[in-house]
Amino acid sequence: MLSSEQLKRYKYFSGLSAEAIEALRTSLDSVEIEAGKRIIRQGTPPDYFYFLARGEVELCRRTTFGQSAPLSVLSSGETFGEIALLTCSHRTCSVTTKTPSLLYRLAKKDFDDIVVKDAAFRHVLEHKMAGYAAYDRIKSFQPFALLEPEQVLALTETLVEKHFAPGETIVHQGDQRDFFYVIKTGRVAVLKEHPGAEPDQVAELGEGEGFGEEAILREQKRGATVQALDPTTVLALSEPDFRRVLGAKFIDYVYGEDLLQEGASGYVFIDARVPAEYQDEHIEGAINLPLEILRRQYAALDPEQPYVTYCTNDSRGTTAAFLLSAQGFQAKALRGGIGAWDGPVATGPSAGLHLPSID
Repeated sequence: MLSSEQLKRYKYFSGLSAEAIEALRTSLDSVEIEAGKRIIRQGTPPDYFYFLARGEVELCRRTTFGQSAPLSVLSSGETFGEIALLTCSHRTCSVTTKTPSLLYRLAKKDFDDIVVKDAAFRHVLEHKMAGYAAYDRIKSFQPFALLEPEQVLALTETLVEKHFAPGETIVHQGDQRDFFYVIKTGRVAVLKEHPGAEPDQVAELGEGEGFGEEAILREQKRGATVQALDPTTVLALSEPDFRRVLGAKFIDYVYGEDLLQEGASGYVFIDARVPAEYQDEHIEGAINLPLEILRRQYAALDPEQPYVTYCTNDSRGTTAAFLLSAQGFQAKALRGGIGAWDGPVATGPSAGLHLPSID
C-alpha cells in the first residue's frame, strides 16, 4: 500500500487534504498488468479511476467505420478514467497497456466520495476534463480522427473558427483555393453551377464532415459552391497546414511497375473518373467510383480490403486516396494514373463486376 507521502508526489494528489489523502490511500487497489492487455473497453459503464505507478498505456477510439484511432499514450504519474466517472457517461475510448504496468485504481463509489469531500481534487480533475474535452472534440471529426495526438495538438494552434448564417456562401465555385473546412456544427449544401441554369445540389454535409480538399489536392480553383443550410460553424485549415498535416498523413503513392511486380491481385482498383472516361479505357477489373459518388459510398466498401485509386494522371486519384485514407481505409494512389500503367486494360462498362449501389 502506498504511503501518504508517496501519494502526494503525484501532481493530481499533491493538493489533497490529509483526510482525502487518507481516504484515497485506504481505498486504492493495486494491479499489475502485462503488455497488450485491455484495461478499459469503449462503450462500457465506468467502474474505476486509474493512475499509473509504472509503465505506459495507450488510449484509442473506434471510428465510424470501425478503425482504431490512437488518442494518446500515458506514462507513469498520469491518470485516466475520470472523465466518464465525472460525467456519469459510458467510456469514450479503450485503454490498453503498451508495456508491463503497475496501476492503482479507485472504485467509483470511493472516487465519488473523495470528489465530494475535497474541492482541490475536484478542481484538478475538472481542469483536466476541460482540456481533454477540447482535444477530444477535434478528434471526433472524421478528417482528424486518425491523426496522431501530436498532429492533433499541432492543428489546435492553426484551425480558425468561422461562422455562417443560413443561405450564406462559404466558398464560391471558381474561387481560388485557400482553406480546407470541417463542419463543427450545422449543415451545408454543395452546389454545382451551370451557365444559364439553376445550380444542382450534389451533396449535403453535416457535423464532422470536411470539404475543400479536392481543389487543394488537384491544385485547381473551387469546383463547387458551398452554402450554409443552418447556422453553421466551420473549422478552417489553411492550404499549407493542410498539406503539412493531413496530406502527409493520408496520401500514399504506389507505382504501377511495383504493383505488377509484387502482384496486383490483392488490390481493388477504383477509377475516380467520370463514366465516359472509364468506359473509354480503364484498368482491367477496376470499379468506377467518381469522386462525387465515392463520398457517399464509404459504408459500401470493405474496410479490410486494400484499394488503389487512379485517374488519367494524379489529381482525382490522389483525392480519392485521401478521402478513403481519412476514413480509415487502406488506400494508395497510382502514381501517374492510367497513363503510367503497363498492365492489362479494358473498355466499356464494368462487365458484371459488383458495383456499390448509387443513391
